[in-house]
Amino acid sequence: MKRRAIFAIALVFGLAAPALVGAAQAQAPNPPVRVTGITINSLTPLGNQLIANATVTLDIVGHQVQRTVNFPISLDASPGADPAGVPILNLSLGPIDLNLLGLIVTLDNCAGGPVTVDITAIPGGGLLGDLLAGLANLLNGGFSLGDILGGLTQTQVTQILGGLTDLLNQLLGNILSGGAVTLGGDDANGLCPILNLHLDGLHLNLLGLEVDTSAICLDISAQPGPGNLLGNLLCSLEDLLNNNGNNGHAELVLVRNILRVLGQLGL
Repeated sequence: MKRRAIFAIALVFGLAAPALVGAAQAQAPNPPVRVTGITINSLTPLGNQLIANATVTLDIVGHQVQRTVNFPISLDASPGADPAGVPILNLSLGPIDLNLLGLIVTLDNCAGGPVTVDITAIPGGGLLGDLLAGLANLLNGGFSLGDILGGLTQTQVTQILGGLTDLLNQLLGNILSGGAVTLGGDDANGLCPILNLHLDGLHLNLLGLEVDTSAICLDISAQPGPGNLLGNLLCSLEDLLNNNGNNGHAELVLVRNILRVLGQLGL
């Protein structure tokens, strides 16, 4: 408990420090919650979809928390946009939703829908391009995903699912490392916005494949209300951080309470 108390004091000092420096040196405080990682652990076929099992790593007032989420991935043959390449797949991810006692994390296409990913193989791209090209051709032929995977050897299934997992993890890593970030703000839905990461879309070359995505929004907010222990505390902390007054003691108390709740949850 002493270590947590010392950390809480250090955190509050860090959050309050921008208010103590001159205007030329002032900078926005770090958000009390950040997503530091989204890692897909496995892909499991279910009917005509893949179910992704993923670990979301959160930094909540300096305390690392990991939560597991499951979300669907739909696959279709891709129309493609690059005439120099071979259209492979169109994937629809999620959306991803996580609610931890009123702490809400969502990843979508900025309109509440799934993030779409178009994959195009570049000739000579390698094994993964060849495997996915074969999968796309079968989808184009009217076969369902379940029928396709059922007709493959276990080695081929492992290669395809492993390749898709690696590709999506690289994509998710790129999402977290870029984009326009907004801290706080107003919300008409009764939520307390903490952080919004907005990307107009990504164009990447991964594993010899070209990847183009829809717009992507990663939103973190707090929802106050009965039973929403973290939502209530984080809303109060966000209000204090948005206030330029001297709130160091109140921030310290809230941070201690947040850490206490996390400890009670075993997180």
